[in-house]
Parts: sequence; structure tokens; C-alpha cells
Amino acid sequence: MKIKLIPKEVGLRTSIKNHLNKLRSQLSENRRGSEVSKLLDEMGKKAHELHMSLAERGHEPTHHRYMINNRGMQPNDPEFYKHIHPVEDLLAFIEDTGANDDPQDQTIGDEFSFTVYSRRWGHEDPYQIKRTVDGWFIKHISIDGPCDKTGKPFLFENLRHDYIQYPNGLGGYLEWLWGQAETKGLTHDEVQKGLNDLASWVSKTEKSSPKGDVWEGY
Repeated sequence: MKIKLIPKEVGLRTSIKNHLNKLRSQLSENRRGSEVSKLLDEMGKKAHELHMSLAERGHEPTHHRYMINNRGMQPNDPEFYKHIHPVEDLLAFIEDTGANDDPQDQTIGDEFSFTVYSRRWGHEDPYQIKRTVDGWFIKHISIDGPCDKTGKPFLFENLRHDYIQYPNGLGGYLEWLWGQAETKGLTHDEVQKGLNDLASWVSKTEKSSPKGDVWEGY
């Protein structure tokens, strides 16, 4: 639904658009400094004023969860709109009140596979992993249980139990995948592909770790 603006709001939107166009031009030329900061400050104040005016009339603008998380503050904070992206969302909201609705999280409760190579066993080793509200549930032969979004503790306990080498950043990537599934509404197949990419990374790390000679039996 498109919002019908009152005259004051029409003037604010026009001014915001002008500031936004100037900022885009400045940034496209890699310009930084006081002029850009001044434009951001002025645009942010006008966008905040427009937001509050709309809210008072029962049309409080909404934003994607990731936008609020990235800004580290709520949309009614005077500092929130001192950035191009939330201002773009505000203008999109006016044209369509559903423009910033988050997609539905589709894969809570879905089970996936996480198959990694184990040098100890000489073959690929399958793990079962379920996406939960709080993170993941890991299930394997010897160790299973609920994990946070980074896979701690049981994914890593399983890997260490079988002496499987894994990249240091694995937990961060797993947490990112969980967040993308929530905010972008990733399908089952998309989450599985992401897990396949991470499992392949683990397998490559395991296969490339030192072996033979002085490392025999490690």
C-alpha cells in the first residue's frame, strides 16, 4: 500500500531525495570529508522528522531486521537515518508499506547433512545437523546435542574427537549462514548448499594437514 503524504511530508521527502542524489554523486566520485558529513547529517535529520510524522499518523516505517542490527539502534533514534541505506528503505516504505518486510524463515526444524573427510577413518564421515531457533542440533555416532549458531560446543567436540582439522573461521561462517537463513528466508536447498560449502572447506583443511615422515601417527 502506498502512503498518501500530507504537504509537510511531501516537502521533507523532496528534500531527502535531493540530499540522497547529492550524496550518491559525491560517493561515486570517492569524495569524503566535511561536505559528505554535512549532507548525511542534514538528510538524517529530515528523514527522522519524516519518520516521526508518519508514525504520529499511524504509519510508522518498518525496516528489515538486518538494517536495524547493522545500525545498532532503533529507527526512531535521531541518528538512525544518517546513512544512505535506511533512507532508501524509508522512501521505499512510503511507496509500498510492505517493501521492507522480512521474508519468512523457512528452515527452522529442517535436517541437513554435513559430510566431512576423516583421515582417521580414511573416508567421508556424515554428520546430521538440524537448524533450531537458537542455532543447530548436531547428531553423530558418539556425541550429539544442541549448539549455538556457531556450532559450539558439539560440532567442534565431534571434529576434535576424530582429530579432524578444521579452519579457524568455521564457527563464524556457520553463524553467518544461520543469520542469512533467517533474514533472507533461504530455502532448504540453499541452506544445504551453504553447509556443503563449509563441509568441503573442512575436508580440504583436513586433507591438506601435514602427514607422513615425522607426522606419521599424529
